[in-house]
Amino acid sequence: MELPALHQAATEGNAAEIKKLLEGGADINESAKNGSTALIYAAQSNQVDCVTLLVEKGADVNLTNKIGGTALNRAAENGNTGMMRFLLENGAAVGPLAMIIAAREGKLDAVRLLFDKGADVNARQSWGQTALMQAAREGHADIVRFLIHKGADVKVKDKNGKNALAMANENDHIEVTLMLRRAGAIEEKSTKKTAPVEPADDDDDDDDDYTPNEDIDTGTEDVADEDADEPDSGLD
Repeated sequence: MELPALHQAATEGNAAEIKKLLEGGADINESAKNGSTALIYAAQSNQVDCVTLLVEKGADVNLTNKIGGTALNRAAENGNTGMMRFLLENGAAVGPLAMIIAAREGKLDAVRLLFDKGADVNARQSWGQTALMQAAREGHADIVRFLIHKGADVKVKDKNGKNALAMANENDHIEVTLMLRRAGAIEEKSTKKTAPVEPADDDDDDDDDYTPNEDIDTGTEDVADEDADEPDSGLD
């Protein structure tokens, strides 16, 4: 997918070009075909200076792409807590996908920050999966431990009838399995006949909109998942 000039500059970290384009009248909140703004691309590409510049020039920090992806989600996916704090300080809302994405990617510091900022540890993405489920599936024991201590529900199931314990078992994450069992999780056979959910590689934003039989990336709200030709970081 061909990107608008502003988005391309943001992806490449070209702050000088961004300034030039804005001075020439470019719309700072213009959306690419997938709905993502230059700010979302800058965050996804971990371009701190460009994120700072765009926000200071008035970019809307809460605009989403077509499947719910935000700049905060992308920063959480990358585990860039400095960028996350900057976005939060400038009005970014803590949506339901950011923690799910950070948990999936194994970014404990990002998960901690989001929890401190009021993120719901039991929030779900489109297929009913929680941050705990994502962390358990990927074997991130430190995040599973943190979420359990913060009140994550170990018994809740996704739309395919699987809980975090089932996901950990399927992927042979023994430490996580033991931890979940000690916390009261019980594996039950699914009564669903549909295929297990495999969140799209990234937040429902790219990230986060998971669809069955796809490999997880956004939360798949990821910009990258929306178009294979776009730069990757990961919505939701």
